[in-house]
Amino acid sequence: MSWWCFPFERLIGALQKINTNDHIGGEMEATIIKSVTRTANIRRWLCRPNCPEAVRQLKVMFDQCFKPVNGTAKLENPTQKGSQCAHVKWDNANFSRSKTHPGNATIIYRPFQNEKPIAGVIQEIQNVNKAGSSTIELHVRPFESLPKHLYDPFSRYPHLSAKSYSSTLREEADVITLDAIVSHAARFDYTHNRTVLVNLCRD
Repeated sequence: MSWWCFPFERLIGALQKINTNDHIGGEMEATIIKSVTRTANIRRWLCRPNCPEAVRQLKVMFDQCFKPVNGTAKLENPTQKGSQCAHVKWDNANFSRSKTHPGNATIIYRPFQNEKPIAGVIQEIQNVNKAGSSTIELHVRPFESLPKHLYDPFSRYPHLSAKSYSSTLREEADVITLDAIVSHAARFDYTHNRTVLVNLCRD
C-alpha cells in the first residue's frame, strides 16, 4: 500500500528483453535471473566507496554497455529552476515531498549526526544557495513517539526492522540535508492511531 509499482513494471519490461536463445523449461528462467543478478551485483560493487579507483574509471564504459531500459542516463539531480523541488535523487533512490508522492516522502533519517534514526514525512524540498554554492534541504515532519499506554507488537521482532509510531506528525519540522537520509520507509496505519514503519534500507 502507498507504494509506487512502476519500478516493478519496469523490471518486468527489462526481463522480457533479455536474450534467452529460445531456451525454455527452466533454462530460460535461469538465464534471466543470472543476467539480472550479475548486472545488479556489478553495479552495486562499482558504487561502493571502497571500490578501487582503477575499476571505478571503467564504470563509464560499463554504463554505456548496460544502458537503462529507456536508453538514457539521467543526471543525479539536474538543475531546477526556483527554490522548491518536487523530488530529488539520492543514493540511486527518488525522494519526493508528501503532496507530490506520499510513498516516496516517508523516510527514515537522522535529525542530527550520530543520533538514532527516526521516521518522518518530507514536506518540502528546497534549493538553498549558501556561500555561492547550491545545496538541497529537506523539511521533514517526524512521527510522534508511541504513547506509553499503547503497545508496539513489532518490538518482539527486532530483525523485521519495523517500529510503531503514533500516526500523528509533529508540527515542527526538522531541516536536514540529503546525507541524513537512511532509507525509504513502508508505512501502514493500523488500530488505536498507530502506524508501523518498515525500514527499507538496502544494506
